Amino acid sequence: MSARLSLQDDVLRIEGTIDFSNADACCAEGLALLARVDGPVTADLAGLTTAGSVSVAVLLRWARAVAARGQILQLANVPEKCRAIVRVSGLAEALPEVSA
Repeated sequence: MSARLSLQDDVLRIEGTIDFSNADACCAEGLALLARVDGPVTADLAGLTTAGSVSVAVLLRWARAVAARGQILQLANVPEKCRAIVRVSGLAEALPEVSA
């Protein structure tokens, strides 16, 4: 299953899998959707079926693009594996989590 992205009410929802085979396309699609948001935005990971370093890399790319526009990307419903990668990598400030 590939990833499906949707944007509603400043929430970017991710469903499916982000892996090496679709990371570039998923990243580009997410960047295009995030460009539509003027204020803070939340990435809701509740529908993410696999969570690994590739997913975190895509999220980090999105966070950097949003930050370059003076906005903040927050994460909601973060799978434990992603949380651990973010924590171990020292990326907690770049990828802040909000309560679900």
